[in-house]
Amino acid sequence: MERTTISDEYQNIIYASAGNELLGEIDVEEKVMGHIRGISDRKRSFSLSLKTMNKTTAVASMLALFLMISVTAYAASEYIQIRNSEGVVKVQHVAPNESAGVASYDKYAQKVDAFDKPGELIAYLVNNNAGATELSFKYKEQRIGAYSDFLKEIKRTGAPMLPALAAGYAFEYGVINPNHPTTDAEKNSSLYQETLQDLTAQANKEKGSGKLFMMAIPWSEPGWISATYSKDNAYIGISASIMHGGKMFVEQEPENQADKILVAGTEVIYNKVVKEEVSYDYLNWYNEKQDAFYTLSSYGDKILSKEQFLQLAGELLK
Repeated sequence: MERTTISDEYQNIIYASAGNELLGEIDVEEKVMGHIRGISDRKRSFSLSLKTMNKTTAVASMLALFLMISVTAYAASEYIQIRNSEGVVKVQHVAPNESAGVASYDKYAQKVDAFDKPGELIAYLVNNNAGATELSFKYKEQRIGAYSDFLKEIKRTGAPMLPALAAGYAFEYGVINPNHPTTDAEKNSSLYQETLQDLTAQANKEKGSGKLFMMAIPWSEPGWISATYSKDNAYIGISASIMHGGKMFVEQEPENQADKILVAGTEVIYNKVVKEEVSYDYLNWYNEKQDAFYTLSSYGDKILSKEQFLQLAGELLK
């Protein structure tokens, strides 16, 4: 993702905002941290989230967008693990509140959403942090409605391939979110350093605190991909979080159930969540070749049975 210069295409959408009022609706991924996140010695983290919604909306959003992952193994003290071929734990189920700390909500990310466009990755800096050595990032999700366009974006970014059909369900839309620069190598790239210098220089020229400086930057490395498939009012969701060498933590809750099942040579976790307000089933697995953590869900007027879930997982794994 390195570039020697930042072209005018990206320089001409630098913004400054001095207002103290928050703008627009809070992005769901920024408001509430979810139950699954990844951490590695490369200081890379992943997070999902869940917005407060009514029951119907919650089921669709939780499963289609994998914004809530909450599972339990065979007993409260027996946590599921998935290891790679070298025996390294890549997926670790943990008790609630025992997983790694969650970054605090950044109110400025909401202001960024008032300016950025779908598909843009925005680097931003606040002038009361002038002299900071790191940028913050915000991405506005873009839904891709045509599979041919989705396929082009998969090829452009090198994201894992998702099919045009899933168990007879037709492709409805796909989403590919960028990987935010977090490693030392990424932060030392010319693009990152020039963006940081440009925004810091602008912040240093402005007086008063709370002003926001931001710039759209090009991206080509995926962090997450998902696709939603439909048949009448029934839906299937397939998503993959690219771990980039990291480790995935999944919270376990005692009222939920999970079974580890071998499908096409891969350990798949079948999750059954039963709560007073909502219940649903879904699958998770780790793809070592892609270094990606998958979620397969079903919701709407027709819910896949356990056997149908496992059959679809087998097709995807093959």
